[in-house]
Amino acid sequence: MRHFGWQFSLSLVVMMLVNLLPHNVDAGGGPSCQQPIVSRYCSSTQIDLLTPQKGRAKVLLSQVLKIYRPELSLGQMQWTDTEENIDEVPVFHEQYKIPELAGVELGFLEGEKSEEKFLEDAFFVGPQCYAGGSFTNLAQYYRGLSISGLDRETVRYLALLRLLLIQDCVLDTDAYMESDKTKAHLKKIKEGEGKGWFDYIKAAAFYHDGFFPEAADLFANIAREENEAGRKSGWLVETTRYMEVLSLFHKGREGQDEVFLPTVFNSFTEAFVTDFPRSEYRKHVEDMAVGIWLHYDDRERYYKELIQRLTRSRILSDRTAEIDYLDELSINALMANIQELADYPIEHGNGFTLLPAILSKAGDVSRLCEQAKNLPQETPADLISYIEMSCAYLLEGTTPDSSAFVDTPLFVHAKAFEVQALILSGKLKQEGDVIAEIALGLEPPLKDLLGLRSLQLEARLKLNVPEEFIASDKIRGSNKPMELSIMDAVLYEQVSRYFLSAKQLEESLTGEDDALLKFALIRPHLDEAMIQENWKAAEALFSLVQWSDLLAIKALDVSGKLSIEISNYAEVISNVTILARGEKDAKALADVAYFLYENHIAPRCGYERPSLIQEHLSSCDAGYIVPTDKGMVRAKSRNVKEIRAPIEMFAGALDVYKGQEGFQAEEARLLRVMIYCAKGAKNVAYCLRWKKIPKASFKSWFEDLNLHYDKKEHVQYWFYDLPDNSTLSEASDEFMETEQQYWYDDDAYVGYLDGGPYSLDINE
Repeated sequence: MRHFGWQFSLSLVVMMLVNLLPHNVDAGGGPSCQQPIVSRYCSSTQIDLLTPQKGRAKVLLSQVLKIYRPELSLGQMQWTDTEENIDEVPVFHEQYKIPELAGVELGFLEGEKSEEKFLEDAFFVGPQCYAGGSFTNLAQYYRGLSISGLDRETVRYLALLRLLLIQDCVLDTDAYMESDKTKAHLKKIKEGEGKGWFDYIKAAAFYHDGFFPEAADLFANIAREENEAGRKSGWLVETTRYMEVLSLFHKGREGQDEVFLPTVFNSFTEAFVTDFPRSEYRKHVEDMAVGIWLHYDDRERYYKELIQRLTRSRILSDRTAEIDYLDELSINALMANIQELADYPIEHGNGFTLLPAILSKAGDVSRLCEQAKNLPQETPADLISYIEMSCAYLLEGTTPDSSAFVDTPLFVHAKAFEVQALILSGKLKQEGDVIAEIALGLEPPLKDLLGLRSLQLEARLKLNVPEEFIASDKIRGSNKPMELSIMDAVLYEQVSRYFLSAKQLEESLTGEDDALLKFALIRPHLDEAMIQENWKAAEALFSLVQWSDLLAIKALDVSGKLSIEISNYAEVISNVTILARGEKDAKALADVAYFLYENHIAPRCGYERPSLIQEHLSSCDAGYIVPTDKGMVRAKSRNVKEIRAPIEMFAGALDVYKGQEGFQAEEARLLRVMIYCAKGAKNVAYCLRWKKIPKASFKSWFEDLNLHYDKKEHVQYWFYDLPDNSTLSEASDEFMETEQQYWYDDDAYVGYLDGGPYSLDINE
């Protein structure tokens, strides 16, 4: 056993509640907008504001805590040595000449990495070993030694041994401990008052190596011997008593030897708190008294104790109370289990967990609402009012009123609550007015604004009037956020792609004066016309776009991705015009095919759709809408098997080149593109669209390029990153499902806003 490999760092010592929890990472989150999808866009009706949303207690609790205790890290805290403790160690080393002692005592050893590495400065100013502990704990031991009353030389040797606990991976500790000189030093220490301090290091080594019963016995013996010697208080006694409790806690957790029942274990925690009521370890000991109930799967008791601990400590209610690492862990324990906690019949005793429990159950809340009558006086008045409003709505159907929350941090939340209530009651005109007020005046997080707009769209889809989302739900105003314009463009395209009739599209275009939103309505049908190689229809659709106004749209400043895509559309117009004239132009055909491939444009019914769309789409109509002399009409799509994938369009362009004399640079470029079409799942998905292109074709294109063109045009390899053709069926459901993981990274809707790629909360 490595007796000097112990890590007595706080990151290990504070293995309290949160480290013992059944972490349910999915609790309260709902389906993420970033789920793998094949469409370019993703829209979600999930919002993080404090509104009734079943199963989202974790999200709702995080919102409450952000409002009232914004300094909490909520799952992102990370233990590090404090500057004070890091600075304290070198001061002690200088005062007691520890480097000089190490040079004398350890000079005959060789470090594992390089000779005498352990005598360099780094050895004395920071931990060098992965599991060697922290300098914070080293500083605590040093602090205890400095007030222990031991003679200077004993303090120096004990300090060196404690340092070796931290740095034991750098050198051969066993060789030092077995030397005659060291044994003589240790004999002297053990025969004097330093025995307990040395035994502490020995017990710590057992603890770190996972021998918790042995460590608990050793710590208990140290405390007993110190007590018998008349030393009933002080750093050593207090810390060994604490470490005894910690060892017993892990002993029960690991099930080693005798297992302590919670009531037995808590007799040790109560004794510690009684003997050391002002101890720096008290809070952690009390946390272990709570966590022990989880060891025995008494979850109701555990959740009850956890809530009581947080309520007593006033971490939640007192905004001026300081929050330390243990408090952060308790809060994160609460976050990890709030959904399950909400389902247990316990008294919350605080509004911070009671409100998320109420809102996340949304229907079965009578028992919880009863608790609102007994909240402590220090509960913020606006939080109590919000709980009362929530209960009145959920139990009695009383319309939420946000006016009581003006000038409070809950105002935007109350407004969003109003929106949901208005939608459910069918008052869509009023709901639209409230969403516009939120969007233009309250600056909610963009993700929540998207959720509200998606709820608007969903309400229209349920009534089978999708065109009303465009005609009646538009948000106007000079202060309309540019990001909202990008979101609306996304939602407009979804509506146009899947739900609008030819007449509805024509009416929507006629009533739309925003060039970006007009383009969003046209885009899905333009894409489909190019996919279908209906060049005249594509040309006609291109002519409907207000290109000069579109390219000057200010909102594109916040979406580099959409700005580039629109520029790509503008550049491909000339090629479509050439093809619309019926010309066999290899470069024009290849450029359009590359545009479809590069921008991930595929037959619209080949996309997997977001749940918001799929739930309200009875079937995907493969038709698309095109302008004619008689107005907009729905064009009939060709069978998907008849539609050429970009790689087949490339092959058609290559045939045109082959009919011309000589070898052209454009032909070499085309061959390179075709070769790379089979490199990687994403290229295969969008360039080949899972068509069965023989392996021999890629090999022949590679040979053609390398045999007939200058060396500067060559590529080093040819690729064929396709599954075995014998098992791959065209557009196989199995592979479509598998490859979505590759597709969605660049395609998820949220990637359209700069500052992400996938976080919409850029205004927070």
